[in-house]
Amino acid sequence: MMNKDALVVLHGFFQLPHLQKKKVVDAINDYFDSMDREPIRAAYDSEFAKLRADQPSFECKCCERSY
Repeated sequence: MMNKDALVVLHGFFQLPHLQKKKVVDAINDYFDSMDREPIRAAYDSEFAKLRADQPSFECKCCERSY
C-alpha cells in the first residue's frame, strides 16, 4: 500500500484532465529512463519555483487546498 504522501499525489493525478495525465506519465518515464536524473529534477524544481513566485497562492489539485 502507498504511504499518505504518495496517495495524495495519486489523488491529484486522477483530478487532472487526460492530456495532462499523459504529460505527467511522460515526464515520470523520462525521469526513470534517464541515467542522469539530477538535471531533470533540477529543471522541474526550477519550474515549480517560478510557479510559486508568479502565483504565491494557487489551488493544489493533490490536496484540494489553496496555498
